[in-house]
Amino acid sequence: MALCIVYIVPGMAQPQAARSYTSEKVLLSGGDLHIEIDRHTGILRALRHKTAGTIIRDEVSRINHLWTLSMIDQGQSVIVGPQDFVDFEIMCAAPNEAQLIWRSYKGESASAFTIAVHIRIDSLTSLSYWNIAVAGMSDMILSRVSFPQVSGLDELADGTLAVPHWMGELMRQPRQALQSSGGHSFSWTYPGLLSMQFITLYDKEGLYLACTDTAMYAKQFAARFDQDRGMVLDIEHIPSLSPSATYKIPYSVVIGGYQGDWMTAAALYKSWAVQQDWAQQSRLKNRLIPDWVLTTGLWIWNRGRSEEVLQPLYALRQQFDEPISVLWHWWHQGSYDDSFPEYLPPREGTDSFREHITLAKKHGIHALVYMNALQWGDQTASWKKQEAARYAIKSPSGQLHTHVYNVFTNRSLTNMCVGTPFWRDWYADLADTLLRDFGLGGIYMDQACIQRECYDPTHGHPIGGGNFWAHASRQMAREVRERGSIATALSGEGSCEAWLPSLDLFLSLQVSRERYAGDDGWEPIPLFQSVYHEYALSYGSYSSLMSPPYDEKWPQANRPDTQGLLDSVYSQQFMIEQGRSFIWGMQPMLANFTVDQLLQRPQEINYLLRLARLRKQYPQYLLYGAFCRPPVILPAPLMQQVTLSKLSIYAGQNEHVRTFQKDMPTVLIGAWQSADGQLGLPIVHLGSVKTQIRLDFKAQDYDLADRGNLYRSIENKKQFIGTYQNGKIYTVLELEPREALVLEIEPIN
Repeated sequence: MALCIVYIVPGMAQPQAARSYTSEKVLLSGGDLHIEIDRHTGILRALRHKTAGTIIRDEVSRINHLWTLSMIDQGQSVIVGPQDFVDFEIMCAAPNEAQLIWRSYKGESASAFTIAVHIRIDSLTSLSYWNIAVAGMSDMILSRVSFPQVSGLDELADGTLAVPHWMGELMRQPRQALQSSGGHSFSWTYPGLLSMQFITLYDKEGLYLACTDTAMYAKQFAARFDQDRGMVLDIEHIPSLSPSATYKIPYSVVIGGYQGDWMTAAALYKSWAVQQDWAQQSRLKNRLIPDWVLTTGLWIWNRGRSEEVLQPLYALRQQFDEPISVLWHWWHQGSYDDSFPEYLPPREGTDSFREHITLAKKHGIHALVYMNALQWGDQTASWKKQEAARYAIKSPSGQLHTHVYNVFTNRSLTNMCVGTPFWRDWYADLADTLLRDFGLGGIYMDQACIQRECYDPTHGHPIGGGNFWAHASRQMAREVRERGSIATALSGEGSCEAWLPSLDLFLSLQVSRERYAGDDGWEPIPLFQSVYHEYALSYGSYSSLMSPPYDEKWPQANRPDTQGLLDSVYSQQFMIEQGRSFIWGMQPMLANFTVDQLLQRPQEINYLLRLARLRKQYPQYLLYGAFCRPPVILPAPLMQQVTLSKLSIYAGQNEHVRTFQKDMPTVLIGAWQSADGQLGLPIVHLGSVKTQIRLDFKAQDYDLADRGNLYRSIENKKQFIGTYQNGKIYTVLELEPREALVLEIEPIN
């Protein structure tokens, strides 16, 4: 029987619906979830799940608070917390619902200042929903709300933290990682670098922390240490600056428990997320993506003039008969990362650029060209002529948001504000010229999936956070598309649900994360695909057989001594990256392709082309399919020590490839379900010798009929290998070195 125990702090009037209790805690129960709230502080002391067990246990802390507010009081920044109020009250009208109220503010500015937190457990889902409301602020202005601050995570802190940082990443033993970083916090902004509104911490049992925001308000999820060196997860909500006396976060925070891992948490989130407008209006779901994008068999990411970018692709087409598309950087007039948006004329000349694009399309090759959606070089002539600083992002103190990416020229870029019609029009006009005058396939809008705050009152948008940025960014994409054609494709950098209705495809480079981040403790996972694969097209990789190129517009004195093919010791890294793309349902990409790779790296190129051809045979799984938990490989795959490289395009003359080793499995597996209920398992064997694996799982785990057929498909060959009966699927697979296949399970209904 559900139980709610209510305690009223002495001196407070007792509401009619409440009962006093002498315990130190207030208990809420609903479904399989039980919550304990500290009667003195309102801190979440415990969260227990019937099947998962104890998720949160915080018996001793008196330092943490459930919430803190960042305020502006008479021009000064102040932090307000529960300790700044005299009276605290808990009221409960039902066993699964409570309201926590703080009154009698100790400060002088707002005597009627009150904070109210509402908690409700949904008995059907066993998830709890939390909200906070602020009233009586008088002349104080609210700038940040940190709520809830969840502590008592010692039993999970040595487990795994999974975060939808764009495509998705996980970190094992996050407590240790925070300690080794000097106690610094990890934080992720939504919408933007955080592609979805949840994070999860688990070790068999898991904590699920999410938001139900359907309007894309700015917020930041974080993992940090408290003063007791305990791990804390919290969410910072970032409203627009307003003199209003009241504020309530316009959505709920969700706290729940489960038994499982990041895939379990993703399934919880998906049950809510795919019902939202961004999923229902996604361009993939509604078949609005240009056909040339959907039919692309392989992406090439090349940089430079046409002879460097397009010419190698004609040779590649002799070996690969599927459509090839190109992501084209460094086509523009100025140098990379300091001259934007002075793109035109193309560096090779207008006529040459147009002629090569026309020729490429005759060969079935389409191009996305680079255009940064956020930055303006603040040392360019156009910056001064257009007085662009007026339309740039401003901090609360009026400072510009600048950053030096180009370490060779040390010239900075400044963040522009998409909330200004000026920047949206400027960008759309440039895109219109490229799309119409040159006949390009589309635009790669670098840094499109990023959230910023802007405090410039002259821009016409709400000041600070709120949700103006995501809506204005969508408007920019609409304006570009309206000036293009039905075949115009728009790509963003990274992944984010907020842009599903606006962008056709999402560049997801974490599949090759080790190349730019090294061995920093974070591992890539297909978290975004696990929720949105059938709603979003992911592509991209830094995966390359070459050392990074050097822009001809950069200072020649900094050109690296060696440029060319990477040592073959890194070939296994290439195989792993391409294998991940295949099993994670992405369009494959090869970076920095040159003709000599066909002769000097035939094993790697042939491997990539085999994967690409096999992927094209199964769009029902690998393009449109829904993510499923892959079955367990038996026995557990052998681990191999792989030599990995980390090397940036900004590696200087005295900087070389940084090498490290990492243990990785020799067999990779994914699982995707088609719209008609069939199951496809892409499998890649990365080992150098033949191996055997077994799969043994239940049909009901994938909602399959109790009997059906099994097929093994390799490139251009589909082979019947047996049946399954009585809901039990069992098969033994012999895998050749570097073999890729798709195992199809076709149920018989």
